[in-house]
Amino acid sequence: MSSRRKTQLTFVAASMALLAIGAVAAELRGGLLYDKWWVINGSPEPTGEHPLYPPEGQKTGSTTFRCKECHGWDYKGADGAYGSGSHFTGIGGVFGTTLSAGELFDLIKNSPDTTANGHDFGNIGLSDVDILDLVDFLLIEIIDTDLHIGPNYNFIGDEAQGDWNFNHQGMCWTCHGADGTAINFGTPEDPVWVGTVASHNPWEFLHKVRFGQPGTGMPSWIAGGGSDQGAADIGLHAQNNLPGGVPGGLLVFKDGLEGGDLGAWSTSVP
Repeated sequence: MSSRRKTQLTFVAASMALLAIGAVAAELRGGLLYDKWWVINGSPEPTGEHPLYPPEGQKTGSTTFRCKECHGWDYKGADGAYGSGSHFTGIGGVFGTTLSAGELFDLIKNSPDTTANGHDFGNIGLSDVDILDLVDFLLIEIIDTDLHIGPNYNFIGDEAQGDWNFNHQGMCWTCHGADGTAINFGTPEDPVWVGTVASHNPWEFLHKVRFGQPGTGMPSWIAGGGSDQGAADIGLHAQNNLPGGVPGGLLVFKDGLEGGDLGAWSTSVP
């Protein structure tokens, strides 16, 4: 049997398994896997460094296995916000990919021995269903963040609508508080609140509003019918009106939020 035929059969079988599960929409689950996949699928947290992570990169350990670490929260890799700084790898993004679903599946699953630049996640901790969800995310939910975030990190949108979305439609305040300070992602000495994240890392903010935070009860805004623009409106409200926010945007990342992890979020949100 040809390798192409084997790939087709594998892809079909995995697709059927995904249909059988039928829980969270595949592309939305894929957005969570892109963030931190082992929290979503229950695999052991990986150790060491990913084989494709460049030796000149500044990150270590499981961070190097996160899709976002090389391809960025803006999905543009070295051509976007990760074009410099501690997250720079020189690796390109996934925005605007011309690869087919099958080609993406092979690239993510296979080792470099069988597929050029293969990521080998099939042997690292992702099932075929996980990989299909990631493929769906890449082909359906990747957006051009430049449409929603300006050159000074300022969100582009309707501030009043963002207030409504935060306090009424999305009910974000029920966990984060009306002023966005009910959850501190930082420390008492250096607090990091919703407004802080929106201002200092708007791309991560936009991704997490759209898809949720892995391992928590935070819901996906778009799963509930919210639009990408509505998520950006929330970001603008947070920047301009909530503590930690910086109206008008920034020119530099905040230390610790340069494409950060927001690890405290996973233990603070019900």
